Amino acid sequence: MNGRVKLSDISKKTGLNVSTVSRALSNPERVSEETRLLVQEVAAQLGYVGNAAARNLILGKTDTIMVLIPTFPGQPISPVFTEVLRGICEEAESHGLSVMLQQNLSQAVSSDDATKFLRTGTVDGVLLLAAEKWTSHHAFRPKEHVLPVISVLNDLTSYGLVSVVAEEKQAFSEIVDHLAARGHRHFAFVSGPRETIHEQIRFQATTSHLKRLGLLADLVRLEGGPFDLQSGKRAAQAFLKLRTRPTAVICCSDSLAFGFLHEVQNAGLKVPADVAIAGYDGLDYTAFTTPALTTSSQPSSEMGCVAVRMLGDIWNKKILNPTLAALAPSLLVRQST
Repeated sequence: MNGRVKLSDISKKTGLNVSTVSRALSNPERVSEETRLLVQEVAAQLGYVGNAAARNLILGKTDTIMVLIPTFPGQPISPVFTEVLRGICEEAESHGLSVMLQQNLSQAVSSDDATKFLRTGTVDGVLLLAAEKWTSHHAFRPKEHVLPVISVLNDLTSYGLVSVVAEEKQAFSEIVDHLAARGHRHFAFVSGPRETIHEQIRFQATTSHLKRLGLLADLVRLEGGPFDLQSGKRAAQAFLKLRTRPTAVICCSDSLAFGFLHEVQNAGLKVPADVAIAGYDGLDYTAFTTPALTTSSQPSSEMGCVAVRMLGDIWNKKILNPTLAALAPSLLVRQST
């Protein structure tokens, strides 16, 4: 066909009106699967390259990854997320890939919301950060056995997604062992949000290991809340009101631990002489608290790198089934314990 191919040319070839053709190329979720495939096939035959989305549908490759990041009203983006994102961006750049960010207002991700970027040819793959649930409705089904969608930080293999996580159970078992080796027998656990997967895994790992050591009976659970400093402060205020205080406190995150540390020190307690405190995440600032915070450092940046590599393995048909990559944390023993 001479000249630039127009929507009207595709309309004539398919027998569809121009508005339907336009929807099929720019908003394919608004048309039937049969219509989408017909328009895509004819557009490819005619060489239609009217916009980026259409070009991507025709070429089948964008060299772009979409990252869905959960955000919550009134809360900053988690520094853990930024570390994971750093790993994603560095690894993507090394492979000549671009990264797009998309805000997600909850940790439950609809398959339709994620895969629309794949259907429209906007991106080649999607990385979900800290998604708690993957709700499937009329999910896009590629020819591959698994979607080019990877869950990072949470294990969603039971939903059919390749996942990259940290060995959180190992981390909290190591924290318990460390504190028990220091002679502690009376423990407290500062909780994160009870409904989150991370809170459940970390609390269960702590209680299970304390039980194995015969130290579970006196465990005190202190309600924290969101993984932030204020929640750690509130937990410390509850701790200070206890008639008999535990000598060792395990916090579900570094932010909770820092808030807890600051509050008990303001109340006159000495750390670790009066109470030992440990956190989880391995955030940079934990080395600069007074005293420096003992924490289990999860490989956040490495998880981002691994997720990009595994996405490449999906594209290259090296991964054909939901696969879990679990990376080991590192216990950083410092002055707070």
